[in-house]
Amino acid sequence: MSASQPVFRYRAFLCYSHRDSVWADWLHHALESFPIPPRLVGIETGAGVIPPKLAPVFRDRDELPSAANLSAKVSDALAQSANLVVICSPHAAQSHWVDEEVRTFQALGRSDRIFCLIVDGEPGASRWAGREHDECIPSALTHRFDAAGHETDERLDPIAADARPGMDGKADARTKLVAGLLGVDLDDLRQRERRRRRWNLSTAIAAGFALLCLTTALAVNAVIARHAAERRQKQAEDLIGFMLGDLDDKLREVNRLDILESVGMRVEQYFASLPAADVTDESLAQRAKALLKIGSVHRDQGRVPEATSAFDLALAASEKLTHDMPDNAEYRSLHAESLTWLGMVDWSQRRLDAALARFVAAREILMAARARGAEDSDVLDRLAIVRSNAGRIFEARGQLDSARVEFAAVMELYGALSRREPEKLQWKAELGYAHRNLGRIALAEGALADSIREVVADRRIKTSIAVLDAANNERREDLAASNAALGDLLHLAGELDLAQAYLKQAVDESEALVAIDEAGTDWQLEAARYGWMWARVARSRGDVVEASRRATQSATRLDALLAKDPKNVEWQREQLKASLEATRCLLAQQHPDAARRAVHSVTALMTQLRAADDREGALLAAQADVVAGDVAAASGDSEGARAAWSSAMRAARTLANGSRDPATLDVLVTASLRNGEAQTVEPTVAALARTGYRQADFLASLGRAGVSYEPDAAIREQIESMLRTEAVARSD
Repeated sequence: MSASQPVFRYRAFLCYSHRDSVWADWLHHALESFPIPPRLVGIETGAGVIPPKLAPVFRDRDELPSAANLSAKVSDALAQSANLVVICSPHAAQSHWVDEEVRTFQALGRSDRIFCLIVDGEPGASRWAGREHDECIPSALTHRFDAAGHETDERLDPIAADARPGMDGKADARTKLVAGLLGVDLDDLRQRERRRRRWNLSTAIAAGFALLCLTTALAVNAVIARHAAERRQKQAEDLIGFMLGDLDDKLREVNRLDILESVGMRVEQYFASLPAADVTDESLAQRAKALLKIGSVHRDQGRVPEATSAFDLALAASEKLTHDMPDNAEYRSLHAESLTWLGMVDWSQRRLDAALARFVAAREILMAARARGAEDSDVLDRLAIVRSNAGRIFEARGQLDSARVEFAAVMELYGALSRREPEKLQWKAELGYAHRNLGRIALAEGALADSIREVVADRRIKTSIAVLDAANNERREDLAASNAALGDLLHLAGELDLAQAYLKQAVDESEALVAIDEAGTDWQLEAARYGWMWARVARSRGDVVEASRRATQSATRLDALLAKDPKNVEWQREQLKASLEATRCLLAQQHPDAARRAVHSVTALMTQLRAADDREGALLAAQADVVAGDVAAASGDSEGARAAWSSAMRAARTLANGSRDPATLDVLVTASLRNGEAQTVEPTVAALARTGYRQADFLASLGRAGVSYEPDAAIREQIESMLRTEAVARSD
């Protein structure tokens, strides 16, 4: 070896997005197993002395940490690698870590030892309007970087092999990469590869006659081997059943989305590799379950298109199973679960008609299965889930009677499951959620005390199972949600100290869960939601500085979530709620200019909400108009203030028609008082007094307008009695 040639530990470093792990598996094996012609071994080229094998090739199989810099292991491997091979795809082009690895390798002064394998997307698509998402070349591969990591004007044109269909193809792409890594002429390597293939073909022909003679004897052995293969397939599928069942449950308890995704992808790869003749009904059902697991993880990560694709494939598999075996309860449950997941995607995008249609279809499938005698726990659980989801859609549309029917059925189903399997804590947790659902209906009907009673029942259940299953993060998440729901209701009842105590517990627990896994979008969403709710109570108690900090933190967190999925309507609405609370804090601190900028930043979302086809969206738009009017008034724009408050009044009048929901009546009263129309809402004020409603901002509006207000004493006593009982229960 030439003295000028450095010695490297690795022949190459594979740089790729972990979403392209299947390609990385193939390329890693393809490079290390490539048969280098013996006559080339030992020849010195510009790339160094040709080795007998292209091994070892470094591949980092671990997801990179959520940190600003590459790990020490990866940085060291880059320094010890003779070449960098980048798997180029839209995933790689969007990956921060792929860019970092390329930049780091270039800073080592070895830009000429970078090679590319294009597997998907289109090079240069970022320059085409509407095709930017198809770009497959990471930005760090377009220009050279100096030793300090700074981009230069010199363009970088690495050798690129193209494994896409219709291009080089896998085999030629591998040969092209190997030629570049070895520093030899591609045609020379191809000729040697063709000679090797001809030799192999000749050898195969010569051996063919001998193999023919053995065929008869091997036929007998093939039957035996077939039975052994079937036995091995059964063992593999039993193991997969464990991976999709018990292992999945335990990983969800600790929210290890990364491992869950890896498990699901490995299972899917196994099923995709099965010959069509080996695909049984059982294996197809397991594949559908794996796809649902993969889709649910993608959904938790905010990767909605990938989630939808997995759910669609699962639906197709389950439809085939139920078509072939319509009486099989397990397959019907799987079909319903596939519809449910797709309905939840529709729901998150606020496609309520589509979501309800899927939920109702799933409900009918499961009710039909139950009518045929299917009473196993899985069918009952799936039926309860889909009826709960349908109830939420009815609730969003203001169809409270229909929602109550669904929620009461859910209560009955989980009550039956809890009695059947008293040791299973999940049934008890779901029973708690059923109480909370009924609590929301009670609140929408103006029964604040009944709503608190249902949520207290939910919290007692969640507290007990959190103690019994303390290591389960889902139990911690459940209890945090119960604390937040109770704190929010107590805020409406004017019990600010208790409200803050419960919300603080919710915030502390949700932040602890986020610290475990920052990639979990559900935990991030909950932490943001509980944060702005706590901010609202803190502001009402006079701690405006802390309130402003919490509300701003929540809005920032939701901005980050929306960067992952800008179309997620639930996240959009939470972001607006957090922004509105931050704006109220700015007004309380007498910063009208900053408040005006804050309102302006959410104007587009407010306009979108005014056209919403559900009550929640329309109510939120009206609440936003009240705040916008307050901001305009604080800025001296009386005409703009009156216009915003009038818009809120019009929307609230429509929503309040026949409604007893305190939040809706609050907006109508508040906007009317702002516009000097106190007499028109006297009946509404009286209706709110009968509920025991004492929300701090509402009381302040009444006070400024000089309107007297006496909440119903009997309702107040009911609420205080429940709180005393709950305080005793907490102390025990």
